[in-house]
Amino acid sequence: MSSYLYIMRHAKSDWSGTQTSDFERPINGRGRKNAMRVGEWMSDNNYIPQRIISSPATRAKETIELVVAQITKFNHEDLIFQDDLYLAEFTQLIEIINTYQNDAQSLMLVGHNPGIENLVNYLCSQSGNLDTAVTTANLFIFEYADNSFNPATDSCALIEAIKPRELS
Repeated sequence: MSSYLYIMRHAKSDWSGTQTSDFERPINGRGRKNAMRVGEWMSDNNYIPQRIISSPATRAKETIELVVAQITKFNHEDLIFQDDLYLAEFTQLIEIINTYQNDAQSLMLVGHNPGIENLVNYLCSQSGNLDTAVTTANLFIFEYADNSFNPATDSCALIEAIKPRELS
């Protein structure tokens, strides 16, 4: 049975509040709209992760809360905010995936660049796809052949690359 790994970068940040720390920076109006658009697409296309692990930074937290608000089938108890996802690098992201992937057939990470972009491009290279820029609110869905996988070593297939500006 296949497993799915969803990778999403937080939505567009609001840079107007110069007094706000990086961790506390919220998303802006476009970011809210794009997060809801991605959530609607996920719900409409029945891409519902069993577990979501998100950075607790305000912009990531707001993003995923707007996404899951659009997905009526998602169990909100399966949304976890994990401190070490904040600005996590590639190796930390792999460790987080390996920690949770055995507990769910579909796992979603929500985080920040450059770590998220490095992870997406590494996984894309495994599936024969070219490198891609991971801009805000982009969602990538990868499929693995079975439930027990290691993203550092096992091959996967990129099955969806969702960019909100391309959604109608």
